[in-house]
Amino acid sequence: MNLQGQVEEIKAELQISPLIDVVFLLLIYFIVTAALIKKEGDIAFMLPANVAPSEMIDIPVEVLIEIGSDGTVQVEGMRFSRDDRNLDELVLQVQGLRAIAKSQQSPFFVNILPNMDAKHSRIIDVMDACAAAGVKNLSFSKAM
Repeated sequence: MNLQGQVEEIKAELQISPLIDVVFLLLIYFIVTAALIKKEGDIAFMLPANVAPSEMIDIPVEVLIEIGSDGTVQVEGMRFSRDDRNLDELVLQVQGLRAIAKSQQSPFFVNILPNMDAKHSRIIDVMDACAAAGVKNLSFSKAM
């Protein structure tokens, strides 16, 4: 059986008119939706008025003094020996931080964080050093 002679060539045709209709519908859709989206520049908002200096919030300068169980005192990464009873370097450090707070016109606070096993005499030494530095606001924290 010879089928080669009976096969006819079928030409593939592309229908362009439905494609043109789809392109026009998509074009209309994008034009309509683009007109509905608000741009960032079109959104109305009010800028705040100039803030008066009296309304500004003062951020306090707070110093944390940690007292270890062995009597060492640590402030801002500086360690003071347990043998130093006067803590003269601590007084200078706290005075410097107090001067910084005063120059920024910010309140100055000292927070003492003693270890549960710290001796009371060492805590009193730190309190005396704070008094020598002129600290007015002194508080204690409990170790977690």
